Formats: sequence, C-alpha cells, structure tokens
Amino acid sequence: MTLAIMQPYLFPYIGYWQLIANSDEFIFFDVVQYNKRSWMNRNRILHPDENQEFQYITVPIQKIQQKGLISDAVVNNTEKWKDKILGQLTYYKKIKAPHYEKTIDLLNQIFQKDFDSFLSLSIESTKVICDYLDIDLKYKVASDIDFDRLEIEGPGDWALSISKKLNASNYINPCSGYEIFDEDKYNANNIDIKFLKSNLTPYKQSRKKEFYASLSIIDILMFNSKGDIQRLLKNDFIKLAKKDLLEEVR
Repeated sequence: MTLAIMQPYLFPYIGYWQLIANSDEFIFFDVVQYNKRSWMNRNRILHPDENQEFQYITVPIQKIQQKGLISDAVVNNTEKWKDKILGQLTYYKKIKAPHYEKTIDLLNQIFQKDFDSFLSLSIESTKVICDYLDIDLKYKVASDIDFDRLEIEGPGDWALSISKKLNASNYINPCSGYEIFDEDKYNANNIDIKFLKSNLTPYKQSRKKEFYASLSIIDILMFNSKGDIQRLLKNDFIKLAKKDLLEEVR
C-alpha cells in the first residue's frame, strides 16, 4: 500500500494532486501547529494585470491560540470570502479560459456548503475535485489515527509512525523538505520512501506571454480538459530516492 501525507491546503498546486492520484491512501495531516504564514489558507491564480504574475485567493482564519493545531483552525465566515474568490476568478472569463464555466460549477458545488473548520473545507474541496477527475480518493485524517507519537524524534518521523500504523509498504512525499527524512529508518521498517518532483509542464494560459507554473489547481482546471489533467496527474512527474535528489542539488 502506497501512502501520501500532506497538510490541508486551499486548492493546492498540481503536485498535491499528483500525490493523491498516485497513492492508495491519502492522509490529511492536521496534528501539528497551524502556521498563519504558510500556504495553507491561500493560493495563487492569474492576475488581471498582465505585467504581474499572480494574485492571491484566501480563506480568512479566525485568530488561533498560540501553538494551536491545524485541526483548531476555524474559518472566519463573517467575511464574504466565497464571493471574493468567485469575483477574482471572473478574470478567467474575460480571457476566455476554455473551461471557465465547468470550473465555476465545481467551486459552486463546494461553496454551497458551510464550513466552520478549515480542515472540513480542504477535505470537501479535495473530494469534489477528485470526483470530477475520476480519482478514487481514499483518505484519513491524522488526528483520527492512533499512531505512536512517542517514537517521533524529528519532523521526518511523523510520516514514518503513521506509515507503520497503517501498514504502508511505500511512502511518497513532495521533493521539497526531503532533507528531514531519514531513508534508513524507513527502509529498516520495510517502507520504501520516494520523493515526487512535478515537471510543471507548461500549458496555454490564454493571453499570458509566458507560462506561470505552480499556480492553484483552479488555474489548471480553467485551461485544461479533464483528460489532459488526468495525463498530467499520472505522467507529469518523476519519483526519486533521496540520494538522487542530493545529486541534483550538488
């Protein structure tokens, strides 16, 4: 069984979805401290000013206590964040993104529900998009898993402990942050660990003169058919061992 583990994010970039599409089970990792400066509650889409690369879409989070966990993050619904995001996305209609209407339909399907926790929003949006892309999403939430936290000695051990609890034979992680993982520990527990590196192959972004990579999955949905996205999810990446990544850095 191949496992992937990531924190919940707001309409994340394609690498996140490649992890989901190429694992047997996906874990929403909600048991560590929420970082308000992270990418969790925001992402990037095209900017209406063609001289600028991107603008942010954001879900406001209520003030969270010091050292509060991701599972504690509550959406600030006093702000009309859904309307704001949909308003920002009208730029894609202006530039005639070919799949604008379908993408807005997906977002409306998500936004018709009310969300208190940020985790619930992330899970629901992931479910809706996976359903559209015919991804068989099997997932768990880390806070619901009774894994051994006493054996965690460093940041790379969280995934190891969860993988052991769920009897995973393979674990895949984004290539960023590979330094924190001890391959020997995983191998000693008969878990093969690999790092997924997205190719970020350019696609046509309408009038833009140059391609802006690593934008939200929303941008990919706007400009690509379901079949094209499925091919990106299954083929547009490589999986590397840590030693291969170290060689690339040298």
